[in-house]
Amino acid sequence: MTELVQEPVTKKKSFMQRLRENPVTVKELRSRMRGRRAFVVLTVHLLVMSGFITLVYSAFASAAGGPFGPDSREVGKVIFSSVLGLQVMLVIFVGPSFTAGAISGEKERQTYDLLRTTLLSAKSFVAGKLVSALSYVLLLILVAIPLQSIAFLMGGVAVIELVLSQVIVLVASVTFALWGLYASARMRTTLAASVVTFAGALFITVGIPVIVGLFSMILSPFFAGAAVFTWQTEAALLYVLMFLAATNLPATLIVSDIVLVEEGSLWYFSTSVGSFSSSSHTIWLFSPWPLFLILYILLAVILFYATVRRVRKIATQ
Repeated sequence: MTELVQEPVTKKKSFMQRLRENPVTVKELRSRMRGRRAFVVLTVHLLVMSGFITLVYSAFASAAGGPFGPDSREVGKVIFSSVLGLQVMLVIFVGPSFTAGAISGEKERQTYDLLRTTLLSAKSFVAGKLVSALSYVLLLILVAIPLQSIAFLMGGVAVIELVLSQVIVLVASVTFALWGLYASARMRTTLAASVVTFAGALFITVGIPVIVGLFSMILSPFFAGAAVFTWQTEAALLYVLMFLAATNLPATLIVSDIVLVEEGSLWYFSTSVGSFSSSSHTIWLFSPWPLFLILYILLAVILFYATVRRVRKIATQ
Protein backbone atom coordinates (compact mmCIF):
# COMPACT_ATOMS: atom_id res chain seq x y z
CA MET A 1 0.00 0.00 0.00
CA THR A 2 1.42 3.29 -1.06
CA GLU A 3 1.97 5.77 1.74
CA LEU A 4 1.01 9.34 1.15
CA VAL A 5 3.82 11.75 1.97
CA GLN A 6 2.49 15.06 3.19
CA GLU A 7 4.43 18.17 2.38
CA PRO A 8 5.27 20.38 5.32
CA VAL A 9 2.84 23.23 5.74
CA THR A 10 4.54 26.60 5.84
CA LYS A 11 3.37 28.56 8.84
CA LYS A 12 2.15 32.01 7.96
CA LYS A 13 4.32 34.69 9.51
CA SER A 14 2.81 37.28 11.78
CA PHE A 15 2.82 40.97 10.99
CA MET A 16 5.49 41.78 13.57
CA GLN A 17 7.66 38.89 12.38
CA ARG A 18 7.46 40.13 8.79
CA LEU A 19 8.51 43.59 9.96
CA ARG A 20 11.48 42.23 11.90
CA GLU A 21 12.61 40.13 8.94
CA ASN A 22 12.12 42.88 6.38
CA PRO A 23 15.50 43.18 4.59
CA VAL A 24 15.09 46.95 4.10
CA THR A 25 14.46 47.44 7.83
CA VAL A 26 17.39 45.24 8.83
CA LYS A 27 19.78 46.95 6.41
CA GLU A 28 18.72 50.49 7.36
CA LEU A 29 18.83 49.83 11.10
CA ARG A 30 22.25 48.20 10.92
CA SER A 31 23.69 51.11 8.98
CA ARG A 32 22.08 53.64 11.34
CA MET A 33 22.73 51.97 14.69
CA ARG A 34 26.24 50.65 14.06
CA GLY A 35 29.06 52.85 15.16
CA ARG A 36 29.13 55.65 17.68
CA ARG A 37 26.99 58.16 15.83
CA ALA A 38 23.61 56.89 17.04
CA PHE A 39 24.71 56.69 20.67
CA VAL A 40 26.42 60.09 20.54
CA VAL A 41 23.26 61.69 19.12
CA LEU A 42 21.15 59.98 21.79
CA THR A 43 23.48 61.12 24.57
CA VAL A 44 23.62 64.70 23.28
CA HIS A 45 19.81 64.70 22.97
CA LEU A 46 19.39 63.70 26.61
CA LEU A 47 22.07 66.15 27.79
CA VAL A 48 20.40 69.02 25.92
CA MET A 49 16.98 68.17 27.34
CA SER A 50 18.41 67.79 30.86
CA GLY A 51 20.20 71.12 30.55
CA PHE A 52 17.03 72.75 29.26
CA ILE A 53 15.03 71.41 32.20
CA THR A 54 17.69 72.70 34.59
CA LEU A 55 17.53 76.15 33.02
CA VAL A 56 13.73 76.17 33.19
CA TYR A 57 13.78 75.24 36.86
CA SER A 58 16.48 77.81 37.65
CA ALA A 59 14.61 80.57 35.81
CA PHE A 60 11.34 79.67 37.52
CA ALA A 61 13.00 79.54 40.92
CA SER A 62 14.68 82.92 40.49
CA ALA A 63 11.42 84.51 39.30
CA ALA A 64 9.36 83.18 42.20
CA GLY A 65 8.60 85.84 44.76
CA GLY A 66 7.66 83.59 47.68
CA PRO A 67 9.98 83.26 50.67
CA PHE A 68 10.05 79.45 50.33
CA GLY A 69 10.82 79.33 46.64
CA PRO A 70 8.56 78.33 43.76
CA ASP A 71 5.47 76.19 44.07
CA SER A 72 6.56 72.64 43.29
CA ARG A 73 3.34 71.89 41.40
CA GLU A 74 3.84 74.84 39.09
CA VAL A 75 7.46 73.83 38.48
CA GLY A 76 6.36 70.29 37.66
CA LYS A 77 3.82 71.61 35.17
CA VAL A 78 6.43 73.84 33.53
CA ILE A 79 8.93 70.98 33.24
CA PHE A 80 6.26 68.69 31.78
CA SER A 81 5.22 71.31 29.24
CA SER A 82 8.83 72.07 28.29
CA VAL A 83 9.74 68.43 27.61
CA LEU A 84 6.49 67.94 25.70
CA GLY A 85 7.24 71.01 23.60
CA LEU A 86 10.66 69.60 22.68
CA GLN A 87 9.02 66.30 21.73
CA VAL A 88 6.58 68.14 19.47
CA MET A 89 9.48 69.91 17.71
CA LEU A 90 11.17 66.53 17.32
CA VAL A 91 8.06 65.02 15.74
CA ILE A 92 7.42 67.92 13.35
CA PHE A 93 10.96 68.58 12.12
CA VAL A 94 13.33 65.70 12.97
CA GLY A 95 11.02 62.77 12.19
CA PRO A 96 10.15 63.81 8.61
CA SER A 97 13.82 64.59 7.90
CA PHE A 98 14.60 60.87 8.26
CA THR A 99 11.95 59.87 5.72
CA ALA A 100 12.19 62.79 3.27
CA GLY A 101 15.26 61.22 1.66
CA ALA A 102 14.39 57.56 2.17
CA ILE A 103 13.21 56.92 -1.40
CA SER A 104 14.56 59.94 -3.25
CA GLY A 105 18.01 59.16 -1.83
CA GLU A 106 17.86 55.71 -3.42
CA LYS A 107 17.06 57.38 -6.74
CA GLU A 108 20.00 59.76 -6.43
CA ARG A 109 22.39 56.93 -5.53
CA GLN A 110 20.97 54.95 -8.48
CA THR A 111 20.13 52.00 -6.22
CA TYR A 112 16.35 52.33 -6.43
CA ASP A 113 15.99 50.25 -9.62
CA LEU A 114 18.16 47.54 -8.10
CA LEU A 115 15.95 47.35 -5.02
CA ARG A 116 12.77 47.19 -7.08
CA THR A 117 14.08 44.28 -9.18
CA THR A 118 14.14 42.07 -6.07
CA LEU A 119 11.22 39.95 -4.87
CA LEU A 120 10.39 42.56 -2.24
CA SER A 121 6.88 43.92 -2.75
CA ALA A 122 6.12 47.62 -2.85
CA LYS A 123 4.23 47.41 0.46
CA SER A 124 7.15 45.67 2.18
CA PHE A 125 9.59 48.18 0.70
CA VAL A 126 7.61 51.17 2.01
CA ALA A 127 7.00 49.50 5.40
CA GLY A 128 10.72 48.75 5.74
CA LYS A 129 11.69 52.35 5.02
CA LEU A 130 9.04 53.64 7.45
CA VAL A 131 9.97 51.32 10.32
CA SER A 132 13.70 51.94 9.95
CA ALA A 133 13.19 55.71 10.01
CA LEU A 134 10.62 55.69 12.82
CA SER A 135 12.56 53.37 15.11
CA TYR A 136 15.23 55.93 15.90
CA VAL A 137 12.73 58.81 16.14
CA LEU A 138 10.55 56.84 18.56
CA LEU A 139 13.65 56.01 20.57
CA LEU A 140 14.43 59.71 20.93
CA ILE A 141 10.84 60.33 22.04
CA LEU A 142 10.66 57.47 24.53
CA VAL A 143 13.98 58.23 26.25
CA ALA A 144 12.57 61.63 27.23
CA ILE A 145 9.72 60.07 29.23
CA PRO A 146 11.91 59.38 32.32
CA LEU A 147 12.81 63.08 32.37
CA GLN A 148 9.13 63.86 32.73
CA SER A 149 9.03 61.73 35.86
CA ILE A 150 10.61 64.74 37.59
CA ALA A 151 7.26 66.47 37.16
CA PHE A 152 5.57 63.68 39.15
CA LEU A 153 8.01 64.18 42.02
CA MET A 154 7.04 67.84 42.18
CA GLY A 155 3.33 67.34 41.52
CA GLY A 156 1.02 69.24 39.25
CA VAL A 157 0.87 66.50 36.58
CA ALA A 158 -1.40 63.46 36.55
CA VAL A 159 -0.55 60.09 35.04
CA ILE A 160 -3.36 60.41 32.49
CA GLU A 161 -1.79 63.65 31.21
CA LEU A 162 1.51 61.88 30.53
CA VAL A 163 -0.12 58.85 28.89
CA LEU A 164 -2.46 60.93 26.74
CA SER A 165 0.27 63.31 25.59
CA GLN A 166 2.61 60.45 24.62
CA VAL A 167 -0.13 58.66 22.66
CA ILE A 168 -0.87 61.86 20.74
CA VAL A 169 2.83 62.48 20.05
CA LEU A 170 3.46 58.90 18.89
CA VAL A 171 0.51 58.92 16.48
CA ALA A 172 1.59 62.30 15.13
CA SER A 173 5.15 61.05 14.63
CA VAL A 174 3.93 58.21 12.40
CA THR A 175 1.75 60.56 10.33
CA PHE A 176 4.45 63.19 9.83
CA ALA A 177 6.99 60.49 8.96
CA LEU A 178 4.60 59.06 6.36
CA TRP A 179 4.11 62.53 4.91
CA GLY A 180 7.88 62.80 4.45
CA LEU A 181 7.98 59.33 2.91
CA TYR A 182 5.20 60.19 0.46
CA ALA A 183 7.00 63.41 -0.54
CA SER A 184 10.18 61.37 -1.02
CA ALA A 185 8.33 59.01 -3.37
CA ARG A 186 6.79 61.88 -5.34
CA MET A 187 9.88 64.06 -5.75
CA ARG A 188 12.95 63.21 -7.79
CA THR A 189 15.51 64.77 -5.44
CA THR A 190 15.95 64.79 -1.68
CA LEU A 191 16.10 68.59 -1.64
CA ALA A 192 12.70 68.92 -3.31
CA ALA A 193 11.24 66.23 -1.03
CA SER A 194 12.58 68.03 2.06
CA VAL A 195 11.12 71.36 0.94
CA VAL A 196 7.69 69.82 0.32
CA THR A 197 7.82 67.89 3.61
CA PHE A 198 8.69 70.84 5.83
CA ALA A 199 6.36 73.20 3.93
CA GLY A 200 3.44 70.84 4.54
CA ALA A 201 4.36 70.34 8.21
CA LEU A 202 4.66 74.08 8.78
CA PHE A 203 1.35 74.74 7.02
CA ILE A 204 -0.49 72.26 9.25
CA THR A 205 1.10 73.37 12.52
CA VAL A 206 1.58 77.11 11.92
CA GLY A 207 -0.17 78.13 8.71
CA ILE A 208 -3.68 76.97 9.60
CA PRO A 209 -3.71 78.73 13.04
CA VAL A 210 -2.41 81.92 11.42
CA ILE A 211 -5.11 81.80 8.72
CA VAL A 212 -7.82 81.15 11.33
CA GLY A 213 -6.51 84.04 13.45
CA LEU A 214 -6.51 86.42 10.46
CA PHE A 215 -10.06 85.44 9.51
CA SER A 216 -11.25 85.91 13.08
CA MET A 217 -9.70 89.38 13.18
CA ILE A 218 -11.33 90.31 9.86
CA LEU A 219 -14.78 88.91 10.69
CA SER A 220 -14.97 89.95 14.35
CA PRO A 221 -16.21 93.51 13.56
CA PHE A 222 -19.03 92.06 11.46
CA PHE A 223 -20.07 89.68 14.22
CA ALA A 224 -19.80 92.41 16.85
CA GLY A 225 -22.03 94.71 14.84
CA ALA A 226 -24.53 92.05 13.87
CA ALA A 227 -28.05 92.70 15.03
CA VAL A 228 -28.83 89.04 15.55
CA PHE A 229 -26.17 86.67 16.80
CA THR A 230 -28.08 83.56 17.80
CA TRP A 231 -26.89 80.91 20.19
CA GLN A 232 -26.91 78.42 17.31
CA THR A 233 -24.32 80.52 15.48
CA GLU A 234 -22.18 80.80 18.59
CA ALA A 235 -22.38 77.05 19.17
CA ALA A 236 -21.48 76.36 15.53
CA LEU A 237 -18.40 78.58 15.84
CA LEU A 238 -17.29 76.74 18.97
CA TYR A 239 -17.66 73.37 17.23
CA VAL A 240 -15.67 74.63 14.25
CA LEU A 241 -12.90 75.91 16.53
CA MET A 242 -12.72 72.57 18.37
CA PHE A 243 -12.55 70.74 15.04
CA LEU A 244 -9.72 73.00 13.85
CA ALA A 245 -7.91 72.38 17.14
CA ALA A 246 -8.19 68.64 16.47
CA THR A 247 -6.26 69.07 13.20
CA ASN A 248 -3.28 70.75 14.88
CA LEU A 249 -0.80 68.91 17.11
CA PRO A 250 0.12 71.75 19.53
CA ALA A 251 -3.50 72.94 19.73
CA THR A 252 -4.72 69.42 20.49
CA LEU A 253 -2.22 69.02 23.32
CA ILE A 254 -3.03 72.42 24.82
CA VAL A 255 -6.84 72.28 24.53
CA SER A 256 -7.06 68.64 25.67
CA ASP A 257 -4.96 69.44 28.74
CA ILE A 258 -7.17 72.46 29.53
CA VAL A 259 -10.31 70.34 29.26
CA LEU A 260 -8.75 67.65 31.44
CA VAL A 261 -7.47 70.01 34.15
CA GLU A 262 -10.04 72.82 34.16
CA GLU A 263 -13.18 70.83 33.34
CA GLY A 264 -12.09 67.58 34.98
CA SER A 265 -13.19 65.56 31.95
CA LEU A 266 -11.29 63.37 29.51
CA TRP A 267 -13.88 63.19 26.74
CA TYR A 268 -16.36 66.08 26.79
CA PHE A 269 -17.64 69.03 28.84
CA SER A 270 -20.57 71.43 28.91
CA THR A 271 -20.57 75.19 28.42
CA SER A 272 -23.14 77.96 28.12
CA VAL A 273 -23.72 79.86 24.89
CA GLY A 274 -26.00 82.75 24.06
CA SER A 275 -24.12 85.65 25.62
CA PHE A 276 -24.96 87.76 22.55
CA SER A 277 -28.64 86.89 22.62
CA SER A 278 -31.42 87.06 25.18
CA SER A 279 -31.52 83.32 25.90
CA SER A 280 -28.78 81.09 27.27
CA HIS A 281 -28.34 77.44 26.32
CA THR A 282 -26.01 74.66 27.46
CA ILE A 283 -24.13 72.68 24.81
CA TRP A 284 -21.70 69.79 25.01
CA LEU A 285 -18.24 70.15 23.50
CA PHE A 286 -15.79 67.33 22.86
CA SER A 287 -12.14 67.20 23.82
CA PRO A 288 -10.11 67.36 20.58
CA TRP A 289 -7.76 64.44 21.20
CA PRO A 290 -10.10 61.55 20.11
CA LEU A 291 -10.86 63.32 16.81
CA PHE A 292 -7.16 64.10 16.40
CA LEU A 293 -6.26 60.41 16.75
CA ILE A 294 -8.97 59.39 14.26
CA LEU A 295 -7.96 62.01 11.69
CA TYR A 296 -4.23 61.37 11.93
CA ILE A 297 -4.56 57.58 11.89
CA LEU A 298 -6.80 57.85 8.82
CA LEU A 299 -4.35 60.26 7.20
CA ALA A 300 -1.46 57.90 7.99
CA VAL A 301 -3.24 54.97 6.31
CA ILE A 302 -4.01 57.11 3.24
CA LEU A 303 -0.41 58.32 2.97
CA PHE A 304 0.94 54.79 3.38
CA TYR A 305 -1.12 53.32 0.55
CA ALA A 306 -0.56 56.42 -1.59
CA THR A 307 3.19 55.90 -1.18
CA VAL A 308 2.85 52.20 -2.05
CA ARG A 309 0.86 53.09 -5.15
CA ARG A 310 3.47 55.66 -6.16
CA VAL A 311 6.27 53.11 -5.74
CA ARG A 312 4.40 50.61 -7.90
CA LYS A 313 3.80 53.30 -10.54
CA ILE A 314 7.49 54.21 -10.64
CA ALA A 315 8.42 50.54 -11.04
CA THR A 316 6.20 50.19 -14.15
CA GLN A 317 7.55 53.30 -15.86
